[in-house]
Amino acid sequence: MGFTAVAKRGSSHRPLVCLTLALLTLFAGATAAAPYSFEAPDQYLTRADDFAPWAALVTRQRSQRAALDACLRDAAACPASLRGYRQIIRHAPELPRLRQLRLVNRFINLRQWHVEPHQNDRWRTLTEFLSAGGDCEDYAIAKYFALRQLGFAAADVRIGIARDRETRAYHAVTVVRIEDVIYFLDVDGDPRRNRPSYRFLFSMNEDSIWDHVPKRVQEEGKPS
Repeated sequence: MGFTAVAKRGSSHRPLVCLTLALLTLFAGATAAAPYSFEAPDQYLTRADDFAPWAALVTRQRSQRAALDACLRDAAACPASLRGYRQIIRHAPELPRLRQLRLVNRFINLRQWHVEPHQNDRWRTLTEFLSAGGDCEDYAIAKYFALRQLGFAAADVRIGIARDRETRAYHAVTVVRIEDVIYFLDVDGDPRRNRPSYRFLFSMNEDSIWDHVPKRVQEEGKPS
């Protein structure tokens, strides 16, 4: 499945460019939005395995788990790119959940911003990202798997694909629920409790994919 490169507004990084799924252009003209919800019964779309690029990444992430576990057990087994991650994962469990969230968000946001050529782009696992950097969906994926390593339930963590109505760009963030409060982890700044300019279109975890475009908007967008 293809991707489209788009610009995103300011942060401490050099000018940001984010990549997004070409299928999202299906709803590019939609303007309606609703608050992000983990529980809306009509938003479930399909199993995660039905989206081949995401399923392939999850499989690759699992295949790299042994090396991550070896690093966590023994610093001598850690390549340089994973040493900071080892410190985060070993010490964060002592912290409250919200501080864990902030720590992971800050650590990942300090990694290298890197955009692959359009024709060669593929999503990166946590290990690949820590080694080579990535763009917005890679930041979101790395945060997702780091939080899962810390024990956050898959039901409470998602990767969200949104349309930024200010920049007219597609973007990816990590969405996390802690005690019924929803936080958005972006590529810059601290976790936020709202992102009013983001109109969420899809989100995913290891199990499922959700469609956040209101059904009425989808019906209006279909050709007659």
